[in-house]
Formats: sequence, structure tokens, C-alpha cells
Amino acid sequence: MKKYLFMTVMLIAAAMSFTSCGDDEPKDTATVTAKYNMTFSQDLLKACNVFITYKAENGRNVMEAVSSSTSWSKTVTSNKFPAEFGVMYKFSTKSDAELTQEQYDLNCDLNFSFTTSKGASYTKNVTIIGASGVKKDKVVSTLDKYSGKSTGFRVTKDGDVDPANNLNYDN
Repeated sequence: MKKYLFMTVMLIAAAMSFTSCGDDEPKDTATVTAKYNMTFSQDLLKACNVFITYKAENGRNVMEAVSSSTSWSKTVTSNKFPAEFGVMYKFSTKSDAELTQEQYDLNCDLNFSFTTSKGASYTKNVTIIGASGVKKDKVVSTLDKYSGKSTGFRVTKDGDVDPANNLNYDN
């Protein structure tokens, strides 16, 4: 009888060790991939230094200087929701800039798009600076007017989007 009871207890213990726990269940691994594409006019890049702080993977802030290229782009992925994406832009007049033209076209545009692993997608075009024909004595004040501003978005797992122009860009 003791052998039978011992065998029963052992069988129950063995059976319980093969049951699954909640931690073994597959996790919802939703992700969202965002793309930032910014374009700059040649006049803008001649007149100023451009610095972009953008939201990278999982909301991390990264600052980059824009070189002489008229475009800048990044692709980032997040699995932290709501996912925060955005850019803050700073324009500072170059110390060695010789503003010799009578007028400048100071233009900067942002194209933001994302897709989620659940199939949602979104695209938004934003004009950051749309100042054509700026007289050379107004270049600095025009750049100051736009510098330090930001454009951002929050995205849910389901792909719902809300504007978020108050994101934190401090490192």
C-alpha cells in the first residue's frame, strides 16, 4: 500500500511539473517602425548649422548635426508603447556665413511615416520652415523664429496616432 501511495504521489508530482505557467505563454511582440525624412534648401544650409534631436529606439534621444547634404533620414523601431517619435530642430547662423545674396530661400520639410507589426500605417508631411525670398538682413531673425521647436507623435500598439509636440528632448 505504501508503494502504491508513493507511486501515486510521484505521478502527480511529475504531471504537475509538465504543466505550463503563464510566463511560458507567447508575449505580444508588437513593434512600430518609423521613418523620418527631412529636406533642406541649399540656402538654409549655407546660412546656418542644423542640429536635430530625434526620438530613436524606444524613445531614446539622439542628437545629430546635419552636414551639407540637403536631406537627412532615419529609421527607428520601438516595442515600448505608446511609442514616441519626433524631432526637435535647432538652427544657428554660421559664424563664418557670408550672407551676400539679396534674398534667401530658407526651407525645411519633414516627412514622417510609420508601420506597425499589426499592419497599421500613417504618413504626415510637415513644413518646418517655409520662408522664401527672405532678405539677407532678416535671415538670422527668421532662423531664430523656428529654432528649438519640435514635431512629434505618439503611437499605440493598434496604430492610433496623437500629435505630441511636448515630448522631452533632454538627454
